[in-house]
Amino acid sequence: MTHQPHYTPQDLIHFAKRCFISSGLEASRAQIVANKMIEADLMGHDTHGIRMLNRYLADIRQGNMVTDGEPEVISDRGPCALWDARLLPGHWVLQRGIELAIPRAKQYGSMMLGIRRSHHVGALNVHLTSIVEHGLIGILWATDSKVRSVAPFGGIDPVLTTDPIAAGIPTSGAPILIDTTTSLCSNALVKQTLERGEQLPSEMLKDNEGKPTRNPNALFTDPPGTILPLGGMTHGYKGYSLAMLVNVMSLALPGFGKASGEKNEGIMLHIIDPDAFGGKEAFLQETDWMVDASRASRSTSDSPIRLPGDRARELSKIRHDDGIPLENAIFENLTPYLQAHSIEAPHALQRVSQ
Repeated sequence: MTHQPHYTPQDLIHFAKRCFISSGLEASRAQIVANKMIEADLMGHDTHGIRMLNRYLADIRQGNMVTDGEPEVISDRGPCALWDARLLPGHWVLQRGIELAIPRAKQYGSMMLGIRRSHHVGALNVHLTSIVEHGLIGILWATDSKVRSVAPFGGIDPVLTTDPIAAGIPTSGAPILIDTTTSLCSNALVKQTLERGEQLPSEMLKDNEGKPTRNPNALFTDPPGTILPLGGMTHGYKGYSLAMLVNVMSLALPGFGKASGEKNEGIMLHIIDPDAFGGKEAFLQETDWMVDASRASRSTSDSPIRLPGDRARELSKIRHDDGIPLENAIFENLTPYLQAHSIEAPHALQRVSQ
């Protein structure tokens, strides 16, 4: 296996921030976007971290990401509100939304913020930690209004997309962090697998005749193939049903979507205060039981039972210490931009030979 260079999180954050500032993004906003991108790499969401930088910079140049201004408040009823993000950076917009929603959730017991016309928000669970730190439940629904890459269960033609759901759930210890798509994989994973000239790890796609395949090129034929919904060829009705719910929450409720033909992200942020319901003590008693009982379950392998979020925390510690592994092509693809703005690519860590 080819060794990949490793980079410190700090160097990557500094590098991404410089690139965004050179493209016209104000420094504090650039800092938030860079932080969230590299946090995704630390947690193992490799498809949604620094690998997205080239796309984001291109979107700024093409006017598909707006660098200044504020979200437009469409409605505000206290415990529920709607913003039009105006194509502002999704990481920054969502951070602003969380800052608004946390105190309101504590005031009202629950706060829902719909966001339409946002730029890409990246990996969802990087946004959850600041919510659960307050003892609150955070739920995120998000999707793209234009991309169609998932067929209805039993169908061939793409209608929906990978439609992720994420949730942060407090416990007395480390929080449960759920971040999953309603499909077998993400669009980004398929694209990056194709770029590497590899096959997908299993038959995650259907070709344009409805046959399962590992070949990532199947998604880009004419007519295109599709990504299988969660549950695959036999039980994909489960993921298909959940995907429809994500579309309702993140597109229909914010009031735009696939019917409009716009290509933007829709988001629904929901923050809940357990104290407004059965109370924090009873809530933690139940979530702690769920954690303890799960870990005590007999394992089918030598590995202990993991909970959602465990792997991300473990990997984050490793990558903080050892650096984040990245392929050279990430920075090679950025060469024209870096030369035009006199920005130097980060230096890889020097590895000591064993």
